[in-house]
Amino acid sequence: MALDPSPRRTLADLARGPLRAVPGDLPAAEARGLVRRAGVVGVWWEEGGEIAGVCTAERLAGLPPASPLGEALRGAPWCRAAAATPLEELLARWRQEPQLAVVLADPGGRPEGIADLAGAADALTRALALAEARLAGVMATVDEAVTVIDADEAVVGWNRRAEELYGVPAAEILGRPIRSVPVFGELAVTRVARDGGEVRDAFHRSAEGTYVLINARPIGAGGRPLGGVAAERDVTDLVALHQALARTSSQVREWEGKGQKTAEERGPFRRILGHNRALQKTIALARRVAPTAASVLLRGESGTGKELFAEAIHGASPRADGPFVALNCGAIPHALFESELFGYQPGAFTGADRRGRPGRLEAARGGTLFLDEVGDLLPDHQVKLLRVLQDGSFYRVGGDEPVRADVRVVAATHRDLEALVAEGRFREDLYYRLNVVALDVPPLRDRRDDLPELVYAFLQEFARLYGRRVTQVAPEVLSALVIHPWPGNVRELRNAVERLVVLAEGEVVTAENLPTLLRPPEGPGASPTGLLARLTDQTERDLIRKALGQCGGNMAQAARLLGVPRSTLYYKVRALGLAPRAPSET
Repeated sequence: MALDPSPRRTLADLARGPLRAVPGDLPAAEARGLVRRAGVVGVWWEEGGEIAGVCTAERLAGLPPASPLGEALRGAPWCRAAAATPLEELLARWRQEPQLAVVLADPGGRPEGIADLAGAADALTRALALAEARLAGVMATVDEAVTVIDADEAVVGWNRRAEELYGVPAAEILGRPIRSVPVFGELAVTRVARDGGEVRDAFHRSAEGTYVLINARPIGAGGRPLGGVAAERDVTDLVALHQALARTSSQVREWEGKGQKTAEERGPFRRILGHNRALQKTIALARRVAPTAASVLLRGESGTGKELFAEAIHGASPRADGPFVALNCGAIPHALFESELFGYQPGAFTGADRRGRPGRLEAARGGTLFLDEVGDLLPDHQVKLLRVLQDGSFYRVGGDEPVRADVRVVAATHRDLEALVAEGRFREDLYYRLNVVALDVPPLRDRRDDLPELVYAFLQEFARLYGRRVTQVAPEVLSALVIHPWPGNVRELRNAVERLVVLAEGEVVTAENLPTLLRPPEGPGASPTGLLARLTDQTERDLIRKALGQCGGNMAQAARLLGVPRSTLYYKVRALGLAPRAPSET
């Protein structure tokens, strides 16, 4: 979020105008009348072709009525200053000469504005009131609990959501040290105010029985620490709900038939878990486009669930009774792509099936064809796909009879197709054919508020699969999972939870079940913010270097040794600036 820079920071911000030129012998009473009639804020006069003095309307009111201005204000301090003169410099001058009038001149040297200490104080008071009103509006509008502390850890900001979350009225906490309120435990806002740094989307137990996702950062100005601010989103109900669901998993299994019926009633999008706003916005758009025949382009990183969206769109479409056929464009060898997509006639090439074989387009007849990783298509394959989309028909390899393509196409990619089009690596006409409606599937790191729901859903799934009675996840484990960057997205999370279920020794998944790079810190003062938020970069480098050294630089073996997915290891290697050693020959 960006705010307009703080107002009243330079002479241009503080100077009032316009001013009126008058004779220096004009009596003060006449000058006051002129100011009122002309609607100006002050006057100025010359002597010998040079500016001799200036006076604001407020100061005119205190002069004897018959006194000529030049005589009454002779010797009164004033100076010229540039429009960009900073407030700090002006305040330093006013401390030395409180009566000093500072003139802002136009390019011709004529005064066009004036600032004095009284006017500056009035302007700064109005600016402070405006800033306070804006801050109060933000505090009252946001749906998070906002806490602001000063450098002494006294609470100076406490909004309505904070009152509701902690049951502490603002009148009882404002001005008091935040640690004097018994309801709080370890506080992220005091930690960032004291130590610096920043907390983003951290799973945090801020009070007994209260779980939040927190963002916190220090407040400072001019290199001087002034306190900290935290915004907390309450996820207590969500965590409690999933723990309760997990504890009653045996009953759920007994009612499996009824539960299956309920799941079916939720419709085709039931498998897409999460209540994150960005995700729900994508689901809502997918629901609207599903009943139409429009082509859909799903965009998002690998592992975000693009194929789930494609299946849901198919299930909510008039083609739901037809087949859903997927083709990974990046996994099919170049020489086999046409036969996979279009099929082939008997004897079309050496080694071909004597009976021929239908391709994916024919297999999806009356249903949906899902083209995954469509950004990996080679140029000549792009041309042939475009022809199918334009003509609605195609030819089998080795065939001379057109085959009608009765399919709806849903495509997906993790690539930046606009950049590929600009580089000439993806056809613009094909891009527009596929991109009738684009759906952006958010990465897991942008929907951390969905982590508890996803973790417990996968926990129940794998507990049933492996016949394990694993019903809960310890708070420090959930914290580590929430903070992890998840470069492999939901796919990586699902893999991690499966591993936790397999290794759990009782009903609760504990920190001992976590792989090395996810394990939270131990010992006095350890807080449930996860290892990745607390270990130094050097410690992580040492762990990874040691694993790579033992495995001869083999990333796959090193990932298994560390107990993390290979995608996570690649992510950490890049983030820490490590170059893996070349694999050994043996």
